[in-house]
Amino acid sequence: MSQWQLLCRWAYRVVFVLALFAGVAAGQNALLVLNDVNLIDGTGAPARPHARIVISGERIQRVEDASVVMPRGATVWNLGGMTVIPGLIDAHVHLTSSPAEEARIETMLRFGLLGGVTSVRDMGGDDIVLAELARRFAAARQPGPRIYYSALVAGPQWFADPRPKAASHGGVAGEVAWMRALTPESDMAAIIAAAKATGATGLKIYADLPASLVERVTLEAHRQGLKVWSHSAVFPAKPSEVVRAGVDVVSHSNYLGAEGMNQPPASYEQARRGLGIDYSQSPVEGEAIGALLRLMIEKGTILDETLFVTNAGKRSADDPVWKWTAAVTRRAHQLGVRLAAGTDSFGNPARDAMPNIHREMQLLVEDAGLSPLEAIRAATGEAARAIGVEKSYGTVEPGKIADLVILRQDPSLDIRKTSDIAAVIKGGVAYQR
Repeated sequence: MSQWQLLCRWAYRVVFVLALFAGVAAGQNALLVLNDVNLIDGTGAPARPHARIVISGERIQRVEDASVVMPRGATVWNLGGMTVIPGLIDAHVHLTSSPAEEARIETMLRFGLLGGVTSVRDMGGDDIVLAELARRFAAARQPGPRIYYSALVAGPQWFADPRPKAASHGGVAGEVAWMRALTPESDMAAIIAAAKATGATGLKIYADLPASLVERVTLEAHRQGLKVWSHSAVFPAKPSEVVRAGVDVVSHSNYLGAEGMNQPPASYEQARRGLGIDYSQSPVEGEAIGALLRLMIEKGTILDETLFVTNAGKRSADDPVWKWTAAVTRRAHQLGVRLAAGTDSFGNPARDAMPNIHREMQLLVEDAGLSPLEAIRAATGEAARAIGVEKSYGTVEPGKIADLVILRQDPSLDIRKTSDIAAVIKGGVAYQR
């Protein structure tokens, strides 16, 4: 690149930053125009060069070609071919699994937003803390992602685990409204009503439940208007029994391996203690896994694959659990199972340069065979669908909330470029990275 080109690029970025601060300082004009962008809309469609996004208040008013006459009276950011994608959504985080420290959580949320994450789905934590965080960070001017959270149910034995105790806000694990132990005698209607009253968007089915209870609690949660999110194996309930019960989303590709076993682990603790999944009994190309994946397609079940936490820097390419997990995710994608990108480990601003959702997308491309556009869709449109907010979030379309990420380079050519962030827009409010 010539010195002249470098100088022009530097000057252009200075102008962009000044325009960004001008827009924020003015409280955003009635119309904000992102002009001449390379648009990746989150639907999986090819990138659209020389596009224009017109934002009115918090919503996208229209998406058009940059050649169309510019609207009058707008604040215009001429982005010169920078790429715009929907705000990223991490479909599996735990913000409050350990004792909550408000300053720590707020630092983590700001780190997430500046890393392009505009929404998260919390899959088990302290709902008293989460309810207040969700209320505050629903506002566009709060520097952190929107939070959608779950209430959790499991068998009584699981509540001896220290994690639910830490998230029970001083109550008794298994008895608080957002973490309930289920037995055949449980009053499902009352339990779900109490869970819904916490403000939860969905019910998480965690562990140590037979198929009959999984089905009963799923039916009641749906009847009362909650999404149902489940581990892909609930031990002793097998993945196919969980899917057949009608849950909306299953988490963790690695747990799908319980499907082919003659005798799957009888409990979550047994699975954790090394008496768990025997992947040799569940070959990825075998009929048991194939039938399970076809059932997921038939039921419309979304897979929250959590490749990051399975890999997590601890497993080599030759590790059998990692190889199986990547391979089954690849086969699920090839057959047409919907994937929603979740990390199960949001990221640590004291250690990580970016939230882990960027690494999750890389794993989806490099190890599970998705194209970069498909990986972006998993972390935007499909993740919004998993939460149940796809009518307002997840794609760049007229009428939707303006949650956007402005990238300096095109990630459809290299998925690693999702981390080259110039700015993030949450509900029409801009944040410079």
